Amino acid sequence: MRAKWQSALTGVFHVLLFFTVLLLHSTVSLHIRIGKAAPMAILPLLTVFSMFAPVTPAAIAGFLSGLFLDGVESGVFCMNTVTLMLTGVFVSVLAENLLNRNIRAALCLSFFATVQMQDSLYYLLYYGLPSVLYSQVFLFLFYPIYRRFARRKGV
Repeated sequence: MRAKWQSALTGVFHVLLFFTVLLLHSTVSLHIRIGKAAPMAILPLLTVFSMFAPVTPAAIAGFLSGLFLDGVESGVFCMNTVTLMLTGVFVSVLAENLLNRNIRAALCLSFFATVQMQDSLYYLLYYGLPSVLYSQVFLFLFYPIYRRFARRKGV
């Protein structure tokens, strides 16, 4: 019975954390720029969550996060939804089958996930790369949380 409650509380924690980060991304992060760089904290969060989650929950987390971003941003509709869903799936599969679940792997996966969200080379060099580096700061916030959950489950 206690395991069910812990699992339910963990699920609620995940939903609240994703919702909070998405809400902050769509409101506060627009104002905390360094030069032209703005952080995308959702990508490090999705990366770390997907590293320790099975493929299906990782895909669902990416899908819902992308759907939220598409709903609040203008641009190509469904692009964030598809991209973040695929990011969740690829990170989960890579962490399960190829990479260790350590901070170095999380940093590399998050870095490449953030780079693949950029549009062009010019954009990547002058806006994207600084934003990618700035976004990675959030990885060091989310990784210890999910590593702790994984240790509790014995992963």
